[in-house]
Amino acid sequence: MTVFEINKVYNFNTLAPDILGSRYEEFKIKSMMSAEEAMKYRDIYTLHQNLVPVITGLPINAGDCVFMLIESKDKETTILAKEYIDPASITLVQTINIRVELLDVSTDDLAVVTSRFKELGYSNMVVSTF
Repeated sequence: MTVFEINKVYNFNTLAPDILGSRYEEFKIKSMMSAEEAMKYRDIYTLHQNLVPVITGLPINAGDCVFMLIESKDKETTILAKEYIDPASITLVQTINIRVELLDVSTDDLAVVTSRFKELGYSNMVVSTF
């Protein structure tokens, strides 16, 4: 089984896309827990019983799985078992900071540049003049 690390961010596919959704992108592993602990967040026993006929080799008992509390970029959390995830699809998301300097532009360009970056999906940015 693939090793997930707490506080790291991953992309992955599930082994039961019709039930769990297919692709999870940029989800942070917040904690690992037992089935009993996971029940505080989600009815994992019912979920697990629905997955047993769908995922080949899945343990019959949910208590034999390792559950993870995962968090999206939007700070929404959910619970999934490691055993529900396609190990071949897991990628660690590595992030970097990028600095872009635009020289000799007008003050009107500041709003245009900010707007365009937001349209492209970049919301975690600092825009300043110098």
